[in-house]
Amino acid sequence: MPRCQWMLRVLLSTLLVVVLLGCNSKPDVVIPVVMKRYAFDPPVIRVKKGQLVELDVSTADVQHGFTVPDLGIKEPIQPRRPAKILFKADRVGVFPMSCSIICGPGHDDMVGKIIVE
Repeated sequence: MPRCQWMLRVLLSTLLVVVLLGCNSKPDVVIPVVMKRYAFDPPVIRVKKGQLVELDVSTADVQHGFTVPDLGIKEPIQPRRPAKILFKADRVGVFPMSCSIICGPGHDDMVGKIIVE
């Protein structure tokens, strides 16, 4: 077998193992989050550095956008369709979260934060 084919097979096998292991990862913590005009419940989410975090985000009223720019999270949240958002808390800090879909006159006041300790 030529060296190129062998290297390609090794690379694809390694990639498959990484993908399969990643798919079986269970979160260290699961946090329910409810978005509603014009607040997050809870408004402050605290997690530990290194945790794999799952946020189960739903809306109590209209469509919202769950956004945490510094963590690369931007997810539309529709009524009756909760979203599971998975992220690795890989650095300590305070990360502002907001609603990215205009949901009414109090939209700009809809803020919260994720604190990674």
